[in-house]
Amino acid sequence: MTTPPVQSDENPDDPNPARSSATLAAFTGQVQRRVGLETQSEAEVLVRATLNELGKAISSGLAQDLTVSLPPELSAELRAQRPKDDQARSVTKDAFVDAVSGRVTSVDAEKVEHQVEQVLHLLREWLPEDQVDRTLEQLPGDLVALVR
Repeated sequence: MTTPPVQSDENPDDPNPARSSATLAAFTGQVQRRVGLETQSEAEVLVRATLNELGKAISSGLAQDLTVSLPPELSAELRAQRPKDDQARSVTKDAFVDAVSGRVTSVDAEKVEHQVEQVLHLLREWLPEDQVDRTLEQLPGDLVALVR
């Protein structure tokens, strides 16, 4: 059973890894289309940078739970950033976006914020609802706004 495709996606056949086999190419391909990046490798850098920062902001228990629904390569990215004390870290939206912008090709803060927002929206679609709720509970309000 798969979740219906997101209307804005050009390729409705991309799998939803929460219910079927996950692939890095499917996830990054969706990000590439949504934000209009030229190459899938640019999308992969954006996705990895975003998940890297998310992994720093959430507890290690939640990071471990999220990895079940993600492609293995992205799961490793999240797990590598887990806080060892299992505590979520407070981070502002601006600091989050700034950290991601240091790893991607764009230097336009508004553009990077939009790209991060799209990665987080897609992540939300790929995760089971209970994991989304738990993630939102751990994030500061201005960062939650990027996920919603």
